[in-house]
Amino acid sequence: MEDMLFMEKQLQMFEALTEKRMELVRKVREQQPTSIRELATMLERDVKNVFDDVKILNKMHIITLVRTGRKVQPIIKKKVIVISLE
Repeated sequence: MEDMLFMEKQLQMFEALTEKRMELVRKVREQQPTSIRELATMLERDVKNVFDDVKILNKMHIITLVRTGRKVQPIIKKKVIVISLE
């Protein structure tokens, strides 16, 4: 159950899981970038916008951030996301 995240509030779901953020999550999972800058390059997006999205996903406990020196590496924290529509 540690690898699962249950999202019960609809507002949380819509805030966190936009199309661009889901693309970001897939990219982190598939290519494991070593920094936010590298992730932004992979996504062909502005670093600040990617960082803002990563912060939201981190707050939602979907991505965790690991600092190594000056770099901050995004890592997928949850393997399964369950959304309750009740």
